[in-house]
Amino acid sequence: MSSTQPIESEWDGAKYGREESTGVIFGMEADQVIFIAVGVVLGVIVVMINGFPWGLAAAIGLLIVFGGIGIPRIKGNSLIGWARIFTRSKSRQRSGNDQFVQKDDGVEIDLTDDGEVEIVEGPEFEIMDGPVRRGDDTPRDKKNRIRPGKPVRMSLPGEFGELLVYQLPGGGAFIYDPVLKVATIVAEVMTEKAFQLNSFEEKEDRLREWVSVQSTIARIPGVDIVQLSDQTTMISGASIRHWYEEQILKAPTVTTDDGETARQAGADVDPFMHQSLVETIMSVENQPVHDMWMAVVLSKEKLNERIVAAGGGVAGFMETALSMMGTIENAIPTSGAYITKWHSPHTLAARTRTAFDPDSAIQVSERGESGVAVKQAGPMYAAPRDIKTYESDGALHRTYKISEWPHSQARLGFLEKLVFAGDFRHTVSLYIKPRDTAKALKANERDRATWSSNDKIRDKIGKQQTARKERQIQDLVQEEEEVTAGHAPLKLICVITVTAETDRELNANCADLETRAAEANLELRILYGQAEEGFMAGALPFGKLEV
Repeated sequence: MSSTQPIESEWDGAKYGREESTGVIFGMEADQVIFIAVGVVLGVIVVMINGFPWGLAAAIGLLIVFGGIGIPRIKGNSLIGWARIFTRSKSRQRSGNDQFVQKDDGVEIDLTDDGEVEIVEGPEFEIMDGPVRRGDDTPRDKKNRIRPGKPVRMSLPGEFGELLVYQLPGGGAFIYDPVLKVATIVAEVMTEKAFQLNSFEEKEDRLREWVSVQSTIARIPGVDIVQLSDQTTMISGASIRHWYEEQILKAPTVTTDDGETARQAGADVDPFMHQSLVETIMSVENQPVHDMWMAVVLSKEKLNERIVAAGGGVAGFMETALSMMGTIENAIPTSGAYITKWHSPHTLAARTRTAFDPDSAIQVSERGESGVAVKQAGPMYAAPRDIKTYESDGALHRTYKISEWPHSQARLGFLEKLVFAGDFRHTVSLYIKPRDTAKALKANERDRATWSSNDKIRDKIGKQQTARKERQIQDLVQEEEEVTAGHAPLKLICVITVTAETDRELNANCADLETRAAEANLELRILYGQAEEGFMAGALPFGKLEV
């Protein structure tokens, strides 16, 4: 009698650590410790002033209040942290900075009877604006240095309104943030073959190569953060048929034996298959399409020497970005993915515009490489609708963050549960934050020392250890072993933005996402009070993570 032996894998035993809660002492962050310390000082003052027993009773009551506020953590944040988030949100509401209204010419905005903002008429999409030129028109001086020209400022909500868009030689977009001194380049990514269609051995090979790619990109000097996104977009069958008919018209022609001209596509090749395909396309109202991109954020400070060597200023920064784009292009193909193009200012603006206004996706997609004028990348109107929902141009968005990754053995490709969560618009964005190896080991050593000190205090006061705390210590040990073994120290953050047209549809889509997350052994957390920041991080291709 034979038995099937499980396939041994180098990934067996690979686990994700739990959400960090080392803190300063007993898992409390610095603001919690300071808050409780203030309560202790006030309690001592009350005892000194009022004496015993009334002063002591008042001090105990005071400590209970401060402890009840300062110690608890709810959904990953202390009450003090939540207070800070909601205070900032209310402050923006009072000052009117939470609402964004497009001021470009051609936008007509009115108020409904309920006082809601209504877009009456928006501008037609233009093809060209300002510095957006063909790639071969981007000039260089006699010394072959880039001449950046005048940038275009993106009209976007909040701090995103500071972004300046240049065009690199070759047509790629260079998005510069003059406040943070960072620049973003964005690539369109495709995969050669669906991961789930591979055999187990092929999956391992692709994963091994992807780990190598991550390490390569993370170790490129100057890379501040990498955003990898997969966006599920719904398009109509009519638009797919329109695209199919365009491809037929572009197909080459041949002359038959009868002297007639026939195209090597569509009905001229096989009328029956052509008609069957058209009927199949038109029978489906909506078809899901997956768009993938990679945004790489470069730090001007970290690249200062290379930028100065390339001529300095924005021009030197752009030259440095060009060389790094080549390095990234060479690294990715081994993982089964490849870069089809680096987004131009127009195509990047188009992707941004459709994130705010999904209804414009079909109209924008028909423009092809013409894209959208950079100044029209933003929404006509956008604002947080409530503490967990962001509204823009009639669309509603809700963003989640993965708060807990799989604690047990994670199967290969487990994130597909989120990527293919359903036939509705949603974007899964994985942020990879490279860390310096020496600093990562030092932080690990500091956290372990903090746990050791906490354990000693727990023993003295007779407080028992918990399985959760022991697991977090094990996570630190595992992290040290992995970094010492040569793995790149990376911090992973994943945010998922779900989009719908109505509250009912949004709630239904979110329920589907939460169900699929549970199947993948993932815990999701709604970004309460950070609806705008969450949407910007999850649905836009700028690599901006403010949550």
